[in-house]
Amino acid sequence: MKKTNFHTHTYRCGHANGSEEEMVCSAIKMGIEELGISEHVPLPHYRQHLLKSLVAIRGPRSFLSLVHAFIQNGPSMRMPYPDMENYLDKIKECQDKYQDQIRIYKGFEAEGLEEYFDYYQSLLYEHKVDYLILGHHFHKYCVHSDYYGKENMKKKDIYQYCNDVEKALETGLFSYLAHPDLFLIGYKEFDLDARTVSQRICEKAKELNIPLEVNAGGIRRGLRNVNGEMIYAYPNTHFWKIAGEVGNDVILGFDAHDPSDFNEAMYKQMLDFCKEHNLNVIDHFDFLQGHFEKFQGEYDIR
Repeated sequence: MKKTNFHTHTYRCGHANGSEEEMVCSAIKMGIEELGISEHVPLPHYRQHLLKSLVAIRGPRSFLSLVHAFIQNGPSMRMPYPDMENYLDKIKECQDKYQDQIRIYKGFEAEGLEEYFDYYQSLLYEHKVDYLILGHHFHKYCVHSDYYGKENMKKKDIYQYCNDVEKALETGLFSYLAHPDLFLIGYKEFDLDARTVSQRICEKAKELNIPLEVNAGGIRRGLRNVNGEMIYAYPNTHFWKIAGEVGNDVILGFDAHDPSDFNEAMYKQMLDFCKEHNLNVIDHFDFLQGHFEKFQGEYDIR
């Protein structure tokens, strides 16, 4: 099996280290053959989006995170929209410079925010990027109140996450689902509701032939005691037991935020986790392109 990774960030998001070239060089050093650079997608009219999210604010932490994001126009969550072309240009430079050593793809990690689905489609249609991955961190608004990795997730929150993910996957915009078990960071009891949500997500991905990602970011956080069990917050052993039973295709994702995140020890840990849970690991997947029909009138010059 080839060593590949399609989940890579850079300093541009405001919470990572390393340039595009530094990430590429580290991946080459580790022996990765195919690398996707997938920064958190920059969003046009982001400040307008944040202003609309005022209705979702639930407490001072959410308000302060909104103010910070508004002032910074993205960081420490995502690159500002005006930086996108420079990001894409730098990846192209790396593609040209290192073409004999590694195959590089342009991508973004994007939330399933309905107001931006047409924008995501345009990124694919205009070949700005090769692929998008669904990293669904927020419900509707990019503020902490709507963050699916927050502590104290409620039953309604995890069903909301499930509904959002299913709807986003059905668009055909997203080539795989990153950290599908993110919701289990703050919903710590794997009860009937957590099992139901996990089953639905796995079955929807299987139905659409969309891979799920075993994410190294959660492994780097280490094991934690959850109701007497020492397990990862994610990849969550209970979620992935269901994925193994459903028969989902699984891709490994370093979710690299620093050049040092590319290392053999982490690669082995991910493989061992997959073997333990009888997961079908793949090293590549189809780059889904959404549905171009709505753009034909605007772009088709025949």
